[in-house]
Amino acid sequence: MTASLEVRPVQDSETPATPVFAAPIRHPSAWTVADFRSPADYTIDLDAAQLRDIAAAMRRIKAAGIGLDGLQREHFEVLSLRPVVEEILRQIKDGRGFVLLRGLPVEYYSKDDLGLIFWGIGTHLGRGLSQSVLGDRLGHVRDFSREDRGHVPTATSRDCRRTRIRATWLVSCACATRRRAAVCHG
Repeated sequence: MTASLEVRPVQDSETPATPVFAAPIRHPSAWTVADFRSPADYTIDLDAAQLRDIAAAMRRIKAAGIGLDGLQREHFEVLSLRPVVEEILRQIKDGRGFVLLRGLPVEYYSKDDLGLIFWGIGTHLGRGLSQSVLGDRLGHVRDFSREDRGHVPTATSRDCRRTRIRATWLVSCACATRRRAAVCHG
């Protein structure tokens, strides 16, 4: 399938950062919920060998005293994850545009360790860059609305329209709870 490249001109003064297409995009990444029978259609579950290899990589990284800022691809060589990484890249480049990676036992790792694992997997998907003026490699998102009903978001939609962000082809996010962990690449 190919995407339509016809761009509809925008008349207002705040031109969107991405083009507005006049025709439907015909590509696997232009999906709707109806395209998936179940979460299994977009999920990769880590197996026992992959989890053991991730744990071994973490022991090596910690023994070497490597932190998030120093973590490179060669520090997180997990051979059993190669097929997983290849599938993630295939889905991002030519498929649905995202993957849900599940099965990491978050109860065995600290928050910092989970960040290292997340970043380590990411080193095999591309070059990580900070989007923060502080240079943070990982940003933590938390919903405070349940704790403080009067909480006001730090950015409004108007603020977001004024923000210019460099275009990237991959954004990753992780959800780590004690009940389950998921990493979404897309």
